Amino acid sequence: MRAAGFTLAALLIAGSVGVAQPPAGAVPGQPVPPAQAPVAKADPQLDGHLAAWEKKMASVVNLRTEVGLTRTDSVSQRSTAYSGQVLCMKPNFAVLRLNNNADKTSTDYEAYICNGKAVYVYNGLAKTVTEIELPKAGPGVDNLMLDFLAGMKAKDVKERFDINLFKTDENYIYLDIKPRFGKDQLEFKHLRLALYGPGPATVRAAYLPAQVYMLKANDDTEVWKFSNPMVDIPGVKPEHFQYVEIKDKGWQTVKAPPQPVGGNRPVPAGGAVPAGGAVRRDK
Repeated sequence: MRAAGFTLAALLIAGSVGVAQPPAGAVPGQPVPPAQAPVAKADPQLDGHLAAWEKKMASVVNLRTEVGLTRTDSVSQRSTAYSGQVLCMKPNFAVLRLNNNADKTSTDYEAYICNGKAVYVYNGLAKTVTEIELPKAGPGVDNLMLDFLAGMKAKDVKERFDINLFKTDENYIYLDIKPRFGKDQLEFKHLRLALYGPGPATVRAAYLPAQVYMLKANDDTEVWKFSNPMVDIPGVKPEHFQYVEIKDKGWQTVKAPPQPVGGNRPVPAGGAVPAGGAVRRDK
């Protein structure tokens, strides 16, 4: 499970719950040497915004926001629109539901619950619940969702991603983000992240996510919109993120294979992501 940050906790669960493939060239069972951190470029404007983002994320205990998602298939160019809500809480709790806006039967939906130990993926059409166990914290475990929910440092973000300030306006800060490392490149090619800015109209939501454009490794695109954010809601507890069994006829629960663990290695410039590396989700 990986994507681009705490502000994308919804993406981390909804967009990347598939089991990632090993990086190109990795030999099963052979340790991967730690990658040297690239030298991050200094940009006073970008560094200032990242520092403010880090401070904001460190202070947030929980976050709830309404979500709109549009997925577009790169081959057919067919788009599907979803809407729902996401609630996240440190260190690693989240719940998300997305409903297909065109479905009048309320059966075409996706739901995700992360209780800190596993992610449970609900597919309304397939009538399945897939349990994906989270790697236990420790050396060699590489899980961006856990890192960002716990409060990732701006320095680590710059080392992990090629990140640039695209532009700012009175309401938003736009960041261009590209993955530097092999495992991340299996998930996405490019992100454009819009954060709420610190201006008068958006100061209460400053540095929370507003919109994300994501170009995935298979060239599909996703546009996420986050609205009406609420932080540090009183009374939110781990009990609100527990697995809910569905006992309706026809539903089944399956367990996904363990997620691979290991280091993240840089991919040489121009290196291609294997065709089978990205997990395509049914449309």
